[in-house]
Amino acid sequence: MVDVQAVIRAMSKSAEIPKDEPRKPVITISRTIGSGGDEVAAQVAERLGIECYSAEILDEIAKRSKVSKKLMISLHEKNRRSGDAWLYSVLSGKHVSKDDYLHFLTLTIRRMSHMGGVICGRGGNIILADCDVLRVRITGSVEVCAKRIAMEDQSSMADAKKKVRDSNQSRGGFVWKMFGKRVNDPLNFDLTINTDSFADFGKVADIIVQALHSMGYGPPPK
Repeated sequence: MVDVQAVIRAMSKSAEIPKDEPRKPVITISRTIGSGGDEVAAQVAERLGIECYSAEILDEIAKRSKVSKKLMISLHEKNRRSGDAWLYSVLSGKHVSKDDYLHFLTLTIRRMSHMGGVICGRGGNIILADCDVLRVRITGSVEVCAKRIAMEDQSSMADAKKKVRDSNQSRGGFVWKMFGKRVNDPLNFDLTINTDSFADFGKVADIIVQALHSMGYGPPPK
């Protein structure tokens, strides 16, 4: 479990890192639900001895924008239609626009990149496109991803397929509205892996770590 407060403190100090000091590697992982992306991200972080950031990003955005985490999750996941898509109230009466959200999101991810780590989702691959990072896409077919979800949730295949399709549409809509990019555009990634044929996600993590070093990102393997 990542200590969010420790992350916040580290982010505030990240600007003080000397330019000649080696920085930890940074990997962004975009993933489809049921592809095993979260498991892969966690294993990559463990192999490299770095943190894995996902929900912690939302915590930091909420802190900086003084808005509840519930609102930030709604902005990201529900992706409401224009009109009330990016500007609406929560119990506190606080309003947040799309531009505000994008500002805090960009600031957070860029500062996290100074510390090194695996950054999951939230358009990290687009925000850090001009940085020294490895950008990875973990994906899979609707059929295979749904089978994994059905087994995990003990749900029907029909429900699992709907969950996958809804998630793909939501995440794709978020990336398009925020950045004007297609979520699965191969040009936005350095490495794309279809996990349909991988029973062991550890093998996928191994591929990513090897790609990181082969492409010259981060320190050489020990």
